[in-house]
Amino acid sequence: MKKLWCLLGFLILLTGCAKDDSIVIYSSMEEERNQVLKEQLANKFPDLDVVVQAIATGNSAAKIKSEGTSVEADIVIDLETAHMEDIKDNFANLSSFDDSIYLDGVNTEDNYFTWVKYTMNLIIDEEYFQKHNLDIPKTYEDLLKKEYKNLIAMPDPKTSGTGYAFFLNTVNIMGEDKAVEYFKKLKENIREFTTSGSGPTNLLKQGEIAIAMGMTAQGVEAINAGYNFKIVELKTGSPYNTTSFGIIKGREEKENVREVFEWLMNDFGKFDKENYMPDIILKDQNNQVKNYPSNLKDADMTGIDSVSVKEKLTEMWEKVNG
Repeated sequence: MKKLWCLLGFLILLTGCAKDDSIVIYSSMEEERNQVLKEQLANKFPDLDVVVQAIATGNSAAKIKSEGTSVEADIVIDLETAHMEDIKDNFANLSSFDDSIYLDGVNTEDNYFTWVKYTMNLIIDEEYFQKHNLDIPKTYEDLLKKEYKNLIAMPDPKTSGTGYAFFLNTVNIMGEDKAVEYFKKLKENIREFTTSGSGPTNLLKQGEIAIAMGMTAQGVEAINAGYNFKIVELKTGSPYNTTSFGIIKGREEKENVREVFEWLMNDFGKFDKENYMPDIILKDQNNQVKNYPSNLKDADMTGIDSVSVKEKLTEMWEKVNG
C-alpha cells in the first residue's frame, strides 16, 4: 500500500510538471499559407498538438471581444491591426520577447507585433490595354474615364481590408465628402464590388475586367503564373494595411505557447514574408518572390490602425454602395 501511495504521488508530481502540449492558433491567413504553417509546425514541434484554426479577421476579433481571455485560442496571427488595437487588452504584454528583427518603428505597441504589411495597387491586363489602345491610369481621377466603364473591380470596404485601404487613402487625399462623391462617380465604371480582397484579381484572371484594385502580392503571383498583367502604382503611392499577432493574456505563462510564438516570430514569420507577403518590415528580409516591385511609395494611410475611423468610414460607405 505504501508503494502504491508513493507511485500515485510521483504520477501527480509528474503531471503537475508536464508541459501543456495543446495549443490553438487562430489564423486569418489564406488557405495556402495556413497549410504551409501546419506542415512546418508539425516538423518543428512533433510532440505538440498545435491546431491552426482558419478564421476571418473580423470573426476572430468579434469572438475575442465577446469571450475575452477565455477564448479557446492561445495565439492569434494575421489579425487586421485596427481590430487588434480595439481588443488589445485581451492580449499579453510582449516586452519580454526580442523584436529587434523588425525595422525601427514597425512595432509601437506592447500587446502585439506586426505580422505583415501588404500594399495595394492597380493590376491591369496588359494585353487588353494594348489591344484596345488604352492609356494606363496614373491617378484616381484617371479611373473615371469613360473608356474604363465596366472594366474595374474593387473590394467592398465594408468586408475587405484591401477595399477599406483604398477608401481611406482617398479620404486622406480628398476629404470625406469629396471621397464619397468620387466613389459615386467611380461606381459607374465598376463592374463589381467584391466581398474579398482577392476578388478583383480573380475577376482579372477570368478576363471579366481589365483593372483590378487589389493586393500587390496577388497580382505578382498571377504574373509569375503566366498572366500578362502589370502592377501600376498611382502617383499618390501604394495604399497599405497591416496585420498583427499576439498571445491571449494569461497564455504567455505556458512554456510551449512561448516557444511556438517565438518560432512564429523569428522563423515562420520571416519565411511567410519572404515567400508570400514581401513588403519590407524586417531588417534582414531577403524576398524570394520574383517580379515583386521594389521601392513602392507608401500612400497616405493616416488612421489605418484606428477602429473608430474604420467604423465611421465603413458606415459612410453606405452613401456609395448602400
